[in-house]
Amino acid sequence: MSNLYFNKPINMKNIFYLGIAAILLSTACTDQETTEKVVGLKPVYGTIDDISTSIKTGPSKSLKQVGKIYVYGDKLLINEVNKGVHIYDNSDPSNPQAINFISIPGNVDVAIKDNYMYADMGVGLITIDINDLNDVKVTSFEQEHINIENTKRPPPAVTSLIVSNKVYFECPDASKGLILSWEIEEMPKPECYINQ
Repeated sequence: MSNLYFNKPINMKNIFYLGIAAILLSTACTDQETTEKVVGLKPVYGTIDDISTSIKTGPSKSLKQVGKIYVYGDKLLINEVNKGVHIYDNSDPSNPQAINFISIPGNVDVAIKDNYMYADMGVGLITIDINDLNDVKVTSFEQEHINIENTKRPPPAVTSLIVSNKVYFECPDASKGLILSWEIEEMPKPECYINQ
């Protein structure tokens, strides 16, 4: 068996630093690395054509995030924030019955006058003929009131659905189209956020 000889004495300080470096390198890049996930808002993209085809009457849905409530003849119209408007038969006010749902993606607020519903969306203001609540018709769509800031972040009525001081959202990408609405979902932590 041969003996090892060192020309210089072993410096314990250098061995310590080499050990620390080895530990850091072994833990810095592992297959078990995970991306932090958060509950945030993801934009739903579409085109102007998608707007008129997405606004339609369908089967009733359960109420989740109630907005304004309107009495319209013997009907109740109840806004569902970011989704649309529920329609209830209110001929017996002590027992309203769900009839159907008008899908209006990105809708936060509505107003009704005569036989027209005026609804905002993230991308504009629509006017809907509600003479026949089973078959509503979009009569106009305008975007003049939308400023550039409204296209860069979710509206306050949608961010308020997330109970947190910091609301994360997927940064908008104009190349994907207009933002029609926002969906709440778990996602890898995005760069964009709003302090509430």
